[in-house]
Amino acid sequence: MNQKIFSAKKEYNLKLKEKYGFLKKEKAIGLVKLSNKNLIIELRDAFLDLPVAFIIEMENIETEKLGKNIVATSKVPESYLVGLDFVICDKDISSLKKYLENGITPIISQNNPLKSILKEFNPIKNEGNSFIYENENKWSIFYSLVRYLENYKFPFDNKNLVKNVLNI
Repeated sequence: MNQKIFSAKKEYNLKLKEKYGFLKKEKAIGLVKLSNKNLIIELRDAFLDLPVAFIIEMENIETEKLGKNIVATSKVPESYLVGLDFVICDKDISSLKKYLENGITPIISQNNPLKSILKEFNPIKNEGNSFIYENENKWSIFYSLVRYLENYKFPFDNKNLVKNVLNI
């Protein structure tokens, strides 16, 4: 099962890049699902300088390019979710289960409803399944994103993280 997910992740990662016009050199693709729109605006400037593609889901919006590596859309098609690498979300996330089933690493508030099963990933021990931010502000979220991206650079560690996410 895990091998199927890893193959699908590669295939749909490329399909997402094609669908939203991202560069192939931007390896990771993340979904941003935050209820605080001002926080999204504050983070957007920082996202522009990262070698990562971001899809921001917002209600009632046509798909719009916000930068070379940022797209806003009302919904990512469910069949494409497996191509995502991470999701930045807050405690109001309602569809976290389907993200976890697709091996998408949550970058999530410590005040989330699944805090009993979501644990900070420790690459030394290969334990944990998420990256948790303490405060709902741009600095705390950005710090958790950078920790995730540092882990993403190491294929062995990232594969273990995705396995841990799938085993929740």
